[in-house]
Amino acid sequence: MATHLGKKANTITAEQTSPGSAVNATTLVSIGGSDFMLRSAIGTVVKPPTGPERYMPATILHYDTDTTYFGDTEFKKVCDEFGKDDVWTEDFLELLIIQRSNSLTVAEHIRNRVVKLVDGGEKIPVGPYVVHTPTGKVHGLLKLFEDTSNAFVKGVIPEGKDQYIWLNSIDKIPVPSRLYYPQPSDTLPLSGMRFGVKDSIDIAGLETGCGSKCYRSFYPAKQTSAPFINQLISAGAVLVGKMRCTQWCDGQDPLERLEEVSPINPRGDAFQKPSSSSSGSASGVASYPWLDFAIGTDTGGSIRHPAGVNGIYGIRPSHGSVESAGLICSELMDTPGVFARSATIARAASRVMARPSSHNGVFKPKKIRYKLLYAVESDDSDPCETPKFFPPSRRNSESKTGAGIIMDDFVGKLEEYLGCQRQEACIYDLWKETRHKNAPESLTEATGAIYQDIVYYELWNNIVKLFVREYQATHSGRMPFIEAITKARLDYGAKVSKEDYDRSVESLKTYATWVNEVLLPSRSATSETDIVPLLIYPQSWGVPHYRDEVARWKDGDNIFWRGFSAYSISYCSGCPDATIPLGEVKFHSRITKTDEYLPVAISMLAPRGEDEVLLKLIEDLEKNRILKPIKCGPRL
Repeated sequence: MATHLGKKANTITAEQTSPGSAVNATTLVSIGGSDFMLRSAIGTVVKPPTGPERYMPATILHYDTDTTYFGDTEFKKVCDEFGKDDVWTEDFLELLIIQRSNSLTVAEHIRNRVVKLVDGGEKIPVGPYVVHTPTGKVHGLLKLFEDTSNAFVKGVIPEGKDQYIWLNSIDKIPVPSRLYYPQPSDTLPLSGMRFGVKDSIDIAGLETGCGSKCYRSFYPAKQTSAPFINQLISAGAVLVGKMRCTQWCDGQDPLERLEEVSPINPRGDAFQKPSSSSSGSASGVASYPWLDFAIGTDTGGSIRHPAGVNGIYGIRPSHGSVESAGLICSELMDTPGVFARSATIARAASRVMARPSSHNGVFKPKKIRYKLLYAVESDDSDPCETPKFFPPSRRNSESKTGAGIIMDDFVGKLEEYLGCQRQEACIYDLWKETRHKNAPESLTEATGAIYQDIVYYELWNNIVKLFVREYQATHSGRMPFIEAITKARLDYGAKVSKEDYDRSVESLKTYATWVNEVLLPSRSATSETDIVPLLIYPQSWGVPHYRDEVARWKDGDNIFWRGFSAYSISYCSGCPDATIPLGEVKFHSRITKTDEYLPVAISMLAPRGEDEVLLKLIEDLEKNRILKPIKCGPRL
C-alpha cells in the first residue's frame, strides 16, 4: 500500500437525516468518496487542529513498543497493517491519535498531525474515527455499503444491550471496522466477523417478516432474539442486517415473488436463480466480501440448494443440535444453519450455534476411519445432465461433463486423503433390500408425501391460519397478501387431515430409522466404533437456470415435486448435510451472449450427531488446499 505522508483527506461533508422511527438522528459523513455513519461519541476528547467546523478523519492506534521514536518506518507499518481492513483508508491519516503509556518522540514532518494520549486505563480500540473539531469529541464510524444484490431486507444497528433497531433512514448496510475488535480467540472465536440473519429468525427489537410485508407490519417487534443468535453475538460476531427470504420460507421462483424483490445470484451472468427460501443469506455471502457469514434455515433444502447455486458452503447441522426457539419452522424437520465462503468460518460459526452437548459427537476415539459412500443412480434411471446422484461406473456419460470431471477429481483426492476407496451405493436398491417389512418397496412411494403433508399442515395450522384470522379481524375482513404458489400449497395443507398428517409422521420415522441404522449408522450403533460413514452426492452441476423461467413439473402438477428428494435423507433422519463448492464450469449465457461460469458443488452427509467430524474434515480439506478459497462476484 502506498503511503503519502503529505496527503490530506478529501473534503468531508456531514448531513443530519430527519428523525425517523428507527434512528432519531443520523449523522452521515463522506470520506474519500465513501459514505459513513457516525456512532455515538466514545467519551474521549482531543484537541484537534484549528480551522472551520467539520468532522476530521482520524486514526487511533496503540504504540506500546520499546521504541520511543515514531517516524516513517513506524508510520508505514501502521498503514500496512490497517490497510488490510475494508473500512479504514489512508484518508483517515489526517489526524493520528497515538495511545502511549510513556513518552514518545514523533518525527517533525509527522508531528503536525499527531495527538498523543497518555494511557489512563482501558485502551480505545484502534481504527478509523472522526473528530468533531469544535468540541474535540471522537466518534467511531460505520461504513455504509450498497446492497447491490438485494440480499438484505434492511440494515440494523445495536441499541442498548442485546437489542437492535432498523436503519430505516438509509438504504445501505452499516458495517463497522474489523480493527475495532480483538483478534478471534478461544473466548471470542467470531470476534469482529460480520453476519446477516434470515428474516424468519427473531432478533430483539426487530419485527420478523418471514418474507411477508403484511406479517412484518402486523406483529410487534420481538422482545428476545433466538438463543443461537445471542450465542453468536456473545462469541464476538457483529450483526449488520436481516436477509430476504420467501414468504414463510416456501419454495418460490423469482417470478413468483411479487411482494418483495428476489435477491440476485452474483455468479455467472447474474441472471441465474438464487434458489428460494434462504436465498438472501446465500446471495449476500456470495456477493459481499464485507459479509463473513449468514444464517439461514433449512427444511427441505433451503440452505443446501442456495449454497450450491451461489457457490458457497452451506451447513445444515444435525436436527436438534441447535436450539430452534425463535424461528418459524417445522419442528420435525427445520434447523438453522450457516452460509460462508470459508470452511473455517463455517465450522467456527456452526460450533458457536450448537448446544454445548453437540460439540464432540457421540464418541471420540484417537483415530477415525471413514467409509465413503458414493451415491449412484439406479441402472434403469434415464441419463440426465443434472442427476440427483452420480452415474454408476457402468454408465459414466455424466461424469465426462465439465462438472463431472471436477466432482470426480475431488472424490479422487478425498479417497487419498481419507485412506479409503469410494463404495458405490444405490440407495433405491439398498432400501428395497433392507427396508422395514411394512414399508413400500419403492423409496419414492415411501417418502413421496412426507414433506408436503407435514410442512404445509404445520405451516397452515400452526402459523398462517392464526395470522390470517387475526389480520382479517383488524382489517375489516380483508385478506393479507399471500403469493399465489404459496397460497396454493397452504390450501393443500388446510385439506390434509390429522390422520394423513400422522401417517406421514410415521413414514418419516420409518425412513429416519432406516437412514440412521442402515445408511448412515452412528458410531454408537455399530460394533465398528471407530468408523464414520460419509455419503456424497452431486449438489450443483453448473447448469444454467435463468431467473425469468418458472419451474413446472412434467406431470402437470405445478404445486409439488412428486419424485424422490435427495434432501430428504437429512431432513427426515436429522443427520448433518454440508454443501461444498468445488469449482466452476463454463456456459454460454443467453443474456450476455458471452461465456460465463457457474458453480459446481457436492453434498456430504455424516451420521446424526457427527457434526464436528464433518465440519473438521471440511476445514482440513480447505487447509490442505484440496478445497479452494471462494471469492465473491461472477467467478468463484
